[in-house]
Amino acid sequence: MAGAFWGAVGIICLAVTAGAFEDNIINGNETKPHSRPYMAQLHITREKDTVICGGFLIHPSFILTAAHCKGKRIVAYLGVHDIKKMENTWQIIPVQRKISGCYNPNTFANDIMLLMLERRAIITNAVQPIRIPQRGVEVNPNAQCFVTGWGTTVTNGSLSNVLREVEVTVQRSCYSPSKICARGSGIKGACNGDSGGPLVCLVNYGIPEAVGIVSYGPRKCESPGNNVYTKVSAYRDWIDWNIRTCSTA
Repeated sequence: MAGAFWGAVGIICLAVTAGAFEDNIINGNETKPHSRPYMAQLHITREKDTVICGGFLIHPSFILTAAHCKGKRIVAYLGVHDIKKMENTWQIIPVQRKISGCYNPNTFANDIMLLMLERRAIITNAVQPIRIPQRGVEVNPNAQCFVTGWGTTVTNGSLSNVLREVEVTVQRSCYSPSKICARGSGIKGACNGDSGGPLVCLVNYGIPEAVGIVSYGPRKCESPGNNVYTKVSAYRDWIDWNIRTCSTA
């Protein structure tokens, strides 16, 4: 997955940069149904195929995901646990606008995209926004966090029908102004199809916040190594500006 997608509204070119590589829940556990009500499964239509990414609801009308999860048309599935078992919790909402800025597909710098939904999500027990950190807020190295998605459980395997989750530890080694690195114990972490999903940490007295966006990792998911996440706090001003602009357009 590569290439930038410029949104339908004005874009501020982001001044943060980062390091490089490829996109990439492995050895995780099935979540309790609807215990992660912010999760979105994104069905992305491209020129020749349809792909799946993760995303997360941060406002009734807006989802955050990775910029490399681009496509001609995106439809968000909210309130989903098992994608093969439709429930009355589901809300299927097309995306109206795709907003990204200065994404570099060679280095994965600025791998963040804001999606505006065609209509507001209805807030229920199964569909709720998650908090995101304020500008400049840092996650401490060695913090225990978790990453969630419907991605493959082995390299080039089939997507998981059910939402899965794995615990990871934030690493000091490749921490940067716009990136967070994290890894699970042994061979655990994100895999193909998890891109765009949230890295969630418990901050401020145990309140969950989406501090990162799944960006890339080892070419083989079974390889030990860090997964790299776009640091949400580095883009908080950009996120707020675009939500205000789109909401008043």
